[in-house]
Amino acid sequence: MTKTPILSLQQVTRIALLSALCVVLRYAFASLPNVQPITAIFLLWGLLVSLRESLLIMAVTMLVSSFLLGFGPWVFWQILAFALVLLLWRWLLCPLSKFLATLGISELLSQSVFAGLMGVAYGVIIDSCYALLYGMPWWTYVLAGASFNLAHALSTLLFYPLLFPIIRRFSHEKNT
Repeated sequence: MTKTPILSLQQVTRIALLSALCVVLRYAFASLPNVQPITAIFLLWGLLVSLRESLLIMAVTMLVSSFLLGFGPWVFWQILAFALVLLLWRWLLCPLSKFLATLGISELLSQSVFAGLMGVAYGVIIDSCYALLYGMPWWTYVLAGASFNLAHALSTLLFYPLLFPIIRRFSHEKNT
């Protein structure tokens, strides 16, 4: 009796390649605080291909890039925060964008705005984790990180519609 693998070779290859791309992009944008296309990639992959693969790509990206950018207890919090954002995105905001499309609002526009909001959500979650980790008042971290969260939100808002056709093309090639 042969066991079915948890992930196919094709899935492992996609996860490895996209993780490598995300690590390179994260490193390339490291000089611009919180400006990064990887959040949009995670969100798009979770929407168009698979939430499971998106979570794996995110976790591998955060672990591998931490060897280049600094490894510490915050890496666990980053993975947790991104996982919460991806779950919120897939289970709440994607269905909401489809509903808004029935009301005549562009689905891509609403998804882009929601993707930007996910940048803020990630920031608030990670700031909350840091406040817990360092025993500081919550509001100080959230207030101190507001400009960084805004930069993350705006960059995600801008990268999302730019990357949408590229990721959609890959998702269509995956299914054929």
